[in-house]
Amino acid sequence: MATLQEKSINEITDLYNEGDSFIGFPMQHILAKGKEVELHREEQEGKTFSERVDLLWQKCPRTYGHHDLMIGAFPLNQKDESTLFIPKEVMMEKPFTRTRYQAGSRLSLPNKVKFHPQPQEYMMMVEKAVARIKNAELKKVVLGRLMQIEFSKDVNIRYVLQNLLADNEDKFNFAVPLLDEKSTLIGSSPELLIKKVGGKVITNPLAGSRPRMANEEDDKKMAEELSCSEKDLYEHRLVVEAIERNLKPYCKTLTVPAQPSVISTKTMWHLSTRIEGELYDEGVSSVQLAESIHPTPAICGTPAVEAYQLLNELEPYNRHYFTGMVGYSTRNGDGEWAISIRCAELSQRQMKLFAGAGIVAQSVPQEECDETAAKLKTMLSALGIE
Repeated sequence: MATLQEKSINEITDLYNEGDSFIGFPMQHILAKGKEVELHREEQEGKTFSERVDLLWQKCPRTYGHHDLMIGAFPLNQKDESTLFIPKEVMMEKPFTRTRYQAGSRLSLPNKVKFHPQPQEYMMMVEKAVARIKNAELKKVVLGRLMQIEFSKDVNIRYVLQNLLADNEDKFNFAVPLLDEKSTLIGSSPELLIKKVGGKVITNPLAGSRPRMANEEDDKKMAEELSCSEKDLYEHRLVVEAIERNLKPYCKTLTVPAQPSVISTKTMWHLSTRIEGELYDEGVSSVQLAESIHPTPAICGTPAVEAYQLLNELEPYNRHYFTGMVGYSTRNGDGEWAISIRCAELSQRQMKLFAGAGIVAQSVPQEECDETAAKLKTMLSALGIE
């Protein structure tokens, strides 16, 4: 397996070409070129995520050489196809703590921008969801908005990737070509779904948010307000309880902090709980563990079935890869998967962005709409659109 030498991040991303894959997670950077083996759409039908991964490894026996790493992007709904492949060439390195990422070139302003739904329609969706929650049909649902952008010329993916890294060096950055070979899923997620190494497992759900403020004092007040918000703490607790319940059967021990901490990205404050466990069986894979908690209430709602039915009813599009998971796994099952948020599907001049907000009984439609707009800023900043 080829290894990246100690270079600046701009030199590493200079090696990236359209069609390559880049995983820039906090503790692991991977640049992959080509596809030795890929799982096609018809091979995935009727299979769970972990069954798809098993089939992919079967297609690439060890006699092929050193191809013991796969890269993937899974959808929100298991009925949709995934992007799963074993690269021909893999370059890996730990992040360089002494290197500051440098931004790439900024892009031209877009020709067209369109929202699905428009703000007023989204707020009506929130009102309907709140009514259903108050009617005790469910406790929480996450409702999202799509933003479609069209540029006058093809977007340089490398520039977008460099800008994401410059703004979000400690987050889960990625650029993965999708199965259709026409689009790239690119983004910078703040949320770890699952990391599994040997007998250890970590997950770090985020739920409950506030936008960052330009003024330092106002920004600090936002973080303090979030930390004691009854509505946000309740929303966060629903997520943590669901993950704890679903991971417990796999774990000898599971450490769950009593209270969340507050973390930040460039554009948002989030309530965060880092959960760590020791597995009964080291043979369980990272994808099996991810599958056991996906979709979490942080990106779908709870109870999961009722929440998914409602978001499917109210959202005027299929999320597909948005709020799915993206990452990598080794043949022995170790791996790391982030939730596919703060991301976009990019195809030449066209880009689709997604952002969602968690709706509970106390939700205020305007505030939830504002939250989706704030979350879109991660990708808009990388595009040079402020």
